[in-house]
Amino acid sequence: MFTVVLRVYNTLTRETEDFVPLKGNEVNMYVCGPTVYDHCHLGHARSYVSFDVIRRYLIYRGYHVNYVSNITDVDDKVIDRAKESDEDTFELSRKFTASFEEDMQALGVIDPDVRPKVTEHIKDIIDTVTRLIDNGAAYSTPKGNVYYDLNSSPEKIGILSHQTVEGLMEGSGCRVDVEDDKRYQLDFVLWKGSPEDEPGWDSPWGRGRPGWHIECSVMSMKYCSEQLDIHGGGLDLIFPHHEAEIHQSESCTGMHPFSKYWIHNGFLTIDKEKMSKSLGNFFTIKEVLAKFSPGTIRFFIVYTHYRSTIDFSEDALVEAGRARKRLLNTISNVKHAIYEAPDNDDECGISDLIDENRSAFVDSMDDDFNTREAIGNLFVFSRKVNSIIANEKPGKSSLENVLDFYSEINQVLGIFEDDSNSGSEEQDSRISDEDINELIKIREKARAEKDWVKADSIRDELQEKGIIIEDGKDGVRWRRESS
Repeated sequence: MFTVVLRVYNTLTRETEDFVPLKGNEVNMYVCGPTVYDHCHLGHARSYVSFDVIRRYLIYRGYHVNYVSNITDVDDKVIDRAKESDEDTFELSRKFTASFEEDMQALGVIDPDVRPKVTEHIKDIIDTVTRLIDNGAAYSTPKGNVYYDLNSSPEKIGILSHQTVEGLMEGSGCRVDVEDDKRYQLDFVLWKGSPEDEPGWDSPWGRGRPGWHIECSVMSMKYCSEQLDIHGGGLDLIFPHHEAEIHQSESCTGMHPFSKYWIHNGFLTIDKEKMSKSLGNFFTIKEVLAKFSPGTIRFFIVYTHYRSTIDFSEDALVEAGRARKRLLNTISNVKHAIYEAPDNDDECGISDLIDENRSAFVDSMDDDFNTREAIGNLFVFSRKVNSIIANEKPGKSSLENVLDFYSEINQVLGIFEDDSNSGSEEQDSRISDEDINELIKIREKARAEKDWVKADSIRDELQEKGIIIEDGKDGVRWRRESS
């Protein structure tokens, strides 16, 4: 079906490359999940919606995708928040895990094939750390900490961030361990000793808990393979998290590369600053869902290329909702036209139009998942469909094919889902087909009774809702406004 090669931008090589999985058409894809110490913010939505689209498109392209994304349910941030709120650490992490899953369901993000939690894999983590010590790639200290020894693989330092050792040393305050018992400033913790008042597990090095980086190596290798096709996450994870994964995973298995393709989504910013809980400039997904429909939020994210920065504002979300509504109006116009369409095979060029736009969609998505261009093409397609409906009389089957094409695209982008059950303050203001037809009947009755004021009032009311009324010799036709 597809002849053009899918190409993806690889952070590791800084080049756009042909996508060729390690094993046939099987794709092992791992995306770093959230640390569950609070409700997730819109920056998290940006990441997980972006990778949801990438996963969906790979499936659309015929790949068998094994998608794994973890939950960090024990971590310094989780423990500190539990202390602040005087809650049990694990109760707190369970609460915010459920909150995260609820948010993802609302945004149409398909559950991963496996969503492993750190606390369920302590033995696996201890076994892996032991293996790294035995390999000479890690060392323990009298304090009960275990560190990865970067001098065991110096050639990999800066391999993903493309920075020099000096540059990494200068910026090593960014979630890099600062304990005073390690040999080298950039060595990172694999296992850290726990005080009695904090969660911990028995290990060969004393009571403690996993470091942040080791969990993803362990869970990706357990549920995917020792070598991944795709490893994904936000740009902020490149260093130290993803570089640490490369070091520890390749030292553990001896296999290179740990991941063939590294894919990173761009930031979501507010006033040009990265949205971050540490900066305090964030909106939770739940806060935004209270004002805007899930479809609008998802469209806002998808209508930007995944590697580009999105600057958040309510005005931008309002505009995204309007843009999405134009596409939804076209779908509604097609559904309405089907009821009046002749039952014949007159296509009016629709089959060629669908084939042309399916090819355009694939070309865009094959270019490093260019959703911005793909949706831009959909607007052009929709305008042409509206023109055919307004000026010609295509047969019912051809119009049904248009709906099938929108459904096909939606399997990848997920932007046409029904928002009717949304609890957001943002009302779609979309009036149903049934209500439109009822108002038209009332208007026709008013016209028959020469009540022109009432008839004009109904026409104006419908026009305010984006419904265009066309009075003709064959009766009244209506369509939803689009552009």
